[in-house]
Amino acid sequence: MRAALTLPLLAFLCACGASDYYLLPPEAATAPARAGRVSLAVADIDLPAYAGALEVATLGQGGAVRLDPDVLWADTPQRALTRHLVAALQTRLGGQVMAEPWPAFDPPALQLRVIVDRMIGAPDTALDFAGQYILVSSSGAIVASERFRFTVPPQGPGYPGLLADHARAVELLADRIAARIAGRPAA
Repeated sequence: MRAALTLPLLAFLCACGASDYYLLPPEAATAPARAGRVSLAVADIDLPAYAGALEVATLGQGGAVRLDPDVLWADTPQRALTRHLVAALQTRLGGQVMAEPWPAFDPPALQLRVIVDRMIGAPDTALDFAGQYILVSSSGAIVASERFRFTVPPQGPGYPGLLADHARAVELLADRIAARIAGRPAA
C-alpha cells in the first residue's frame, strides 16, 4: 500500500521540478561593415536585475514583470547576451573583437560598455530594448556615448521566439555600434 502511494507522489514531485532551459539562437549572418583592423574589448553588458535573472523575464498585464521559475536561460543572461554582442560585432567589423578581460599585452583600440535600461517583452509580443553604449579609446577618451531604443517585433512563437527577440535586439545594437565605428550613418 505504501509503495502504491509513494510512486504517484514521486512522479508528481518530479514533474513539478521540470524546467525548460532556452539558448539564444546563433548570430544571424550579415554583411560586414568592415572598419579596418579595429581591436575592440567588450565589457559584460550591464543588465537590470529582472533581465539578469536566470528565469526568463516577461512583461505582463499592467506592466508587471514576471519571472517564471520553469522557464530559464541555459546560460546567464549577461554572459549569453555579451557573447552574442561580441559575435555580432566580430561579424560586422572584423579585426579583433573580444569580451573582457582583454587577453593581450597591447590594449585594444576601443573599449565598449553597454548599459541596458530596459529589455523586456513576452512571447508573441514585441521586445523593448533601451539603454546606452559608450565607446572609449585606448587613451581613455570617450569616442561615443549614445542612447538607443529598439522595438523588436516577434521573431517566432513562444519562449524560443522571445529569446530570438533578445538576440535580434543585440544584433540591431551591433549594427548601430559597427556603423559608428566604421564612420557610417546608423540605419
